[in-house]
Order: sequence, then C-alpha cells, then structure tokens
Amino acid sequence: MENESVESEQVPSFYPPSPRWGDNTKLLVVAMLFVLALLGIYLIRNVLAIAAFAGLIAFLIAPLIRLSVHRLKVPRGLALLVAYLVVFMGTLAFGALLVNSIAASIAELDPIGLVDDARVWLLAEVDDQGHILIFGLTVDISAFLDSLQTSISDSDGQGGMVLDAERLLDYLGAGFSGIRTAVGIITAAVTSAIITALVAMYLNADSQRMHESAIEHFPSGYERDGAMMMLKQKRVWRGYLYGQLVNSLITGFFVFVVLWLVGLPGAFLMGTVMVVLNMIPTFGPILAAIPGVLAALISGSTRWPELEHYWFALIVIGIYLLVVQLQANIIAPRVMGTAVNLRPAVVLIGLMVGFQVGGLLGSLLAVPVIASIRDVVVYIWRKLVDADPWPGEDPIPISSDP
Repeated sequence: MENESVESEQVPSFYPPSPRWGDNTKLLVVAMLFVLALLGIYLIRNVLAIAAFAGLIAFLIAPLIRLSVHRLKVPRGLALLVAYLVVFMGTLAFGALLVNSIAASIAELDPIGLVDDARVWLLAEVDDQGHILIFGLTVDISAFLDSLQTSISDSDGQGGMVLDAERLLDYLGAGFSGIRTAVGIITAAVTSAIITALVAMYLNADSQRMHESAIEHFPSGYERDGAMMMLKQKRVWRGYLYGQLVNSLITGFFVFVVLWLVGLPGAFLMGTVMVVLNMIPTFGPILAAIPGVLAALISGSTRWPELEHYWFALIVIGIYLLVVQLQANIIAPRVMGTAVNLRPAVVLIGLMVGFQVGGLLGSLLAVPVIASIRDVVVYIWRKLVDADPWPGEDPIPISSDP
C-alpha cells in the first residue's frame, strides 16, 4: 500500500505548463518568423497588388460604414451592404459621366486632326536640308525624315502601299491576336475587380474583430503604446489618402478651368489626367503636364488662333508650373496638414522604391508606408534610450472602435 501511494504521488495527473523561453530562444524564433514572412511575401507577390488595392478600398469606405453603424444605428451587415451598393452605383454614375466627358474632350482634341496638324507643321518648319528651327536653334532631323519616308514607301516607289495576300494574312492574324489580347485583358480586369471588391468587403466585415483581437493581444504593460501606435497609424493613412484625394481633385479642377480659359483643346481630359497622376507625389504633376504641353504645341489655342504654337506651349508650361507650386505650397498643406511630414529627399527615394516594387500602386502607397515605418522606428529608438515614446501625447483609453 505504501509503494502504491508513493507511485501515485510521483506521477502527476496533468501535464505541467511549458517552460518560459530564454532570450536566445526568443531571438531565434523572431528571426525565423521574419525569414518566413519574407518568404511568404515573395510567394504571394503576384496577388499583393490586389490585396493592397482591396485594403485601400476598405480603408476609404470604412468611415461610411462607421457613420451608418454608430450614428444611424444600422446593423453592421446591412451598413456594409448599403455602403458598397452606394459606392458601386456612385462609381457607375460617375464613371459614365467621366467617360462621356472624356470622349467629348477627345473629340474636341481631334486626334486625327492632331496628327495632320503635326504633319503640316513639320513640313512647314523643315527646310530642304532637313533642318528645323526651334527657338532659334537649328536641329537636324534629316535621318528621322529618311527613315519615315522609307517606312511608308512601297517597293515600286509609286508612293502607294502594296498589299499582297501574304501581307494581308499577316495583318488579319495580327488583328485576331489583338482581339484575343483585348478580350483577355478585359476578362482579367473584371475578374480582378470582383475579387478586389470581395476582399475589401471581407476586410470591412472583420475590421472590428481584428481591431479587438489586436487590443486583446497587446503585451501586459504595453496597452497604451499599442493603442497610441494604432491611433498614429490611422492619422497617417487617413490624413494622407483623403488629403491626397482632395488635393488631386482641387488641382485637376483648377487645371481644367485655366486650360479651358486659355483655349487648350481637350482641357477636361488634361484636368482628369492631373487628378489621376497628382495622386503620385512629386513626379505625378510633371507627368500630367506632358500631354497638355504637347497638345498646345501641336494644336495651339482656340481663343488666340494667331498666337504661335511655341509661345502657347510656353504659356501652358507656365500654367502647369504655377499649378504645381500652388498645390505643393498652398493646397496640399491645408488639406493634408502634418499627417506625413517627410523630407523631400525621403519622399523621392520612397517613390522610386515604391515604383520599383509595385508600379503605380507602389508609388501611391510609398509615402504613407514610409511614414508608418518611421513612426515604428522612432518608437523603438525612444524605448532603447529609455525616453518617453509619446512625448506630449495625453493618455487615451483603449477603444473597440476600429
């Protein structure tokens, strides 16, 4: 009996808790997780654009859902459905209006007429030796003219295009290939749009649970730091994205009005291009100015038809320079505030890296991503030197509102 009692005392009826990890084990696990995270990002690199765009849409629609839930007391599921339905119908209506306006603007611009005007202008400006005079500078374009003449001339030298059966088959094959490519692009675009919308809806549906889960898993003693960091990140992303959107709309509208006043054909199209490209800091407005300057150089002004195209192009360049300065020094600071507050050199480097990694979407998101990384690095540095990570910030309660 005594031996049985001793054995029963030595064998526990349940497993003991696992031992705590040492510092070396923790560092090893963190390093392994970091490597696995990089590997996972590499494996899913082809869908990162869809995920990022879906997250962007979900982030922009989130205030509408919060307004419906907290102010109007609408059930969250219904608020989610109504919000996306409103955005979808609004996008269709705005898209139809935008397409109609752009089509009218393109018709006003007259691309075929532009090509003909460019040809007439080139023939008028080029002398017998193939030289053209631009702002007092003589430029030799004889080699370009020779190659152009060779490309449009046929083998018999009559100036007409000879279209034999073999070449006709080649053209037809290229045409059918182009149709298949266009159908494939449209199908892929529609599929990507549907997937993006579904991912965005799921993100909005789970945002509250994800927010609450993040709060629950803050380490003990770091609840305020976690809440402050989440609040700071929200300020960065909301301030930048909404501010940049408003900034682009104001800048594009201003470009449209001024170019319309000076008589540039297709002014609405140029304003729309500015709205889209101005979302990319620094480089966007520069790229948006290129089509406007080219249109001014080729078509001239409808209000001042006697004005030389060169001088009108200079006027348009001056307009774009003025607009860029206004949006950089007046419009952007007022609508964006200090949400990002990055140095210009850092922004330029970030834009190049973002474009290299994610194209236009990467350029759009580069600035808030860098600002978010900066806030994390500043927090880590202040903790390393035993400084207050949130100087001047009042304590805040941890809220369950995402």
